[in-house]
Amino acid sequence: MRKTIQELREERGESRTQLTKALGVMPNDIAEWEVGTAQPGISRLRVLTEHFGVWDDEINLKPGQPPTLGERLTDAF
Repeated sequence: MRKTIQELREERGESRTQLTKALGVMPNDIAEWEVGTAQPGISRLRVLTEHFGVWDDEINLKPGQPPTLGERLTDAF
């Protein structure tokens, strides 16, 4: 099941400020990633996956949008 950055952050009990410091990004970067108005670049995505201990395809970078058929099939298996 894919999770948003916000869901992953909240599962760890982290605030946006804590995640900002851990990743070395601006506070509004995290906010934009969490609502889906922006997406992290590939280097930041790698840092995110390492931080949360997940694969890149486990992070839902488009919150609020229904998953594609391919994403639904991937989640099913």
